[in-house]
Amino acid sequence: MGVTMRDVAHKAGVSINTVSRVVNGYGEVSEATRQRVLAAIEELGFRPNVVARSLVSGKSQSVGLIIPQITDPFFPEVVLGVESIARQHGYSVLLCNTNESPQQELEYVDVLSAKQVDGIILCGSRLDAEQLSSVAAHHRVAVLTSRRPRSAAVISIQGEQGLFEITSHLIRLGHRKIGHVGFAFSSDNERADGYCRALREHGLAVDEKHVVLAPRADIEVARTAAYRLLQQAPDITAVTCFNDLVAIGTIQACADMGRRVPDDVAIVGFDDIDLASLVTPALTTMHVPRFHLGEMVMELMLRVIADNGTHEELLYVEPKLVVRDSCGARKSTWPAAQQGIGEEVMTGTNNLR
Repeated sequence: MGVTMRDVAHKAGVSINTVSRVVNGYGEVSEATRQRVLAAIEELGFRPNVVARSLVSGKSQSVGLIIPQITDPFFPEVVLGVESIARQHGYSVLLCNTNESPQQELEYVDVLSAKQVDGIILCGSRLDAEQLSSVAAHHRVAVLTSRRPRSAAVISIQGEQGLFEITSHLIRLGHRKIGHVGFAFSSDNERADGYCRALREHGLAVDEKHVVLAPRADIEVARTAAYRLLQQAPDITAVTCFNDLVAIGTIQACADMGRRVPDDVAIVGFDDIDLASLVTPALTTMHVPRFHLGEMVMELMLRVIADNGTHEELLYVEPKLVVRDSCGARKSTWPAAQQGIGEEVMTGTNNLR
């Protein structure tokens, strides 16, 4: 038979009610008594019954974390950030991978709710704004997305503004034929919108031949999409990309076609994953502080839980341009002032955490 709360009470010389108050974190207990109970718990190896605790408190002390792709290097640091804050507040994290499927994402929401988790984090959600609004109306959720769901707790990475800055940076370097390899996971592709806005605001036409959308944001699929782009628009001298994996696939497509990066084609990514500074040429990209992003979304989740799902909040994370070799800026003879304000030249990994 396992160690019981009665055993802990006998060892610590206190009542069972006192042990219960320490374990469940409620009621008045002196610090000396609390430490004595904790020492007895440690010595005896007592493990509280999680189900029983949840029945008493109405909470499971667990949250679900749903990500779209476990193989995407963007997400591990976000997960670590979520877990860091969760542990500080006594929460466990249940991780679910949807493999880019919106339907699987909805199914996991139902599964986690059935398991009575205290809240659900949708990280990089592939649901559209209406679907997210519906989920937020029926569940306690915190959402990391570029969408704008109604009545929800949301952290938004400024993808549209990020692609606007990337494209503007390439225009300032003298490029006029700029392509875009995007990600066709929804109808409202805000990163492609940022690319188009930059072209228009700088007096350049948006040519549909200069845009391809890949069905998955990974290296091999992007390599095929970029190859198609460069074949149908050989006049392109620069390419903006949905993320760093897409950018690396685009670099590989250029190598397949004998086009040098950045001499023949400048390439810019998004996210600043660790691999971005290790590929050759090192990738110019938009840095997103991924660990901090995970901390932020878990802290937002705690506010949603505290308000029993009624909490509404919109936070923004603004990525920052990191200039490395793949855009050709270091070879440019343009004055630094013409390369734009707020750009950061780096050779290593990010310093914004």
